[in-house]
Amino acid sequence: MLRDYLLLLRSAWLGGLWCCVYLVRPVLDSQGYFPHHGLSVMNWMVAIGLLMGCLILALGVWQRVFSWQSRASLLLLILILLSASYFGLQPWWKLQMMLLHALSLLGVLWFLSAPRRVL
Repeated sequence: MLRDYLLLLRSAWLGGLWCCVYLVRPVLDSQGYFPHHGLSVMNWMVAIGLLMGCLILALGVWQRVFSWQSRASLLLLILILLSASYFGLQPWWKLQMMLLHALSLLGVLWFLSAPRRVL
């Protein structure tokens, strides 16, 4: 039952991130709303993803399914650290966009490393 909730959280995190990076950003950019208004959408999605990642990590540690040797667990830790470092790049929005593309790629690797498992 816990793994189903973790899969739901992972899907919401990665799906929201991909929607923001590859759907919302180009639409806002074509309308002239990016980066001034569009960055707030990206900031909210990264913050929500960071919270979801911390929740996945906390539930995994609490239920003792977190493993330091697992590639999926290590990718989760990297995703959480990169999401937290996203806010350190606040003045440089182009670097933030590069980090979001890296987060998207790592999210796909995380998804493919354990399709029916989160941790």
